[in-house]
Amino acid sequence: MKRASVRVGVTSPLQRAKKTLEYALASQKHPVPVIVVPGVTEIDFGEVDGLTREEIREKDPEFYRQYILNVDRGHSKAPGGESLEQVYCRMRDTILEIAREHQGETIVIASHGTAIQSFLNFASGIPWQEMKHFLLYNVSVSCVEIDPDGTPHIVFVGDRHHVPEDLAFCYSKPQAGEPQAVEPKAVEPQAGAGDHGTAVSGTENEKGNSRV
Repeated sequence: MKRASVRVGVTSPLQRAKKTLEYALASQKHPVPVIVVPGVTEIDFGEVDGLTREEIREKDPEFYRQYILNVDRGHSKAPGGESLEQVYCRMRDTILEIAREHQGETIVIASHGTAIQSFLNFASGIPWQEMKHFLLYNVSVSCVEIDPDGTPHIVFVGDRHHVPEDLAFCYSKPQAGEPQAVEPKAVEPQAGAGDHGTAVSGTENEKGNSRV
C-alpha cells in the first residue's frame, strides 16, 4: 500500500470496513480524504444474515443451493434481502461513478465479500446471470483499472501475500464436495491490505485511468 499514492479512500458504512480503510491508509505520507458510500456495502442478507451454512440450508434450501453451492449464483436472492443482480448493478454503478469523479487517481475502497465478488464479475465481463464465485480471503486485495469511458480492466485479484498463512481465512471457501471457486490470478506483489478483497494499488497514469 505504501507504494501507491492514494488520493481518496472510500468505505462502506459498516464499522469493519471503516477500520480496514483506516489501517490501509496508515502508510500514506499525506492526508487522504475519506468518504462513506452506502453503495459499496455488503449484500443485504435479510432473514439469513448472521446464520451459518447449516442454518441457511435449513431456512432456505433454494438460496443455499443457488448462492452457497454456486449452482445458479446470479439468480439467487436472499430471503427478505437483496438479489445478486441488485448487488451487481449497485456495485457497478457506484464504483464507476466514483471513478468518474476521481478520474486518473488511485482510490482505495474498503468493501465486502459478496459486493466485491459482484464488481469483479462485472470487471471480468461476466453478466450477472452467469456470476462466478471468486475465491477471496479476508483482507485480500484486488485491483481494477477503469478507463475514462468506464471500461474496466482487472490488474490482479485476491492478493494476500501480506497475510500470514495461519491467519488466512475465507468464509466463502467451498467445503468438501461443494463446487470449487475461481482461483485468483495475476497477483502483483506490491499491493496492500483490504477488508475482504478491497480494491487498491497503482498510481495516476498518462491515460487518465482510475485505479480502484
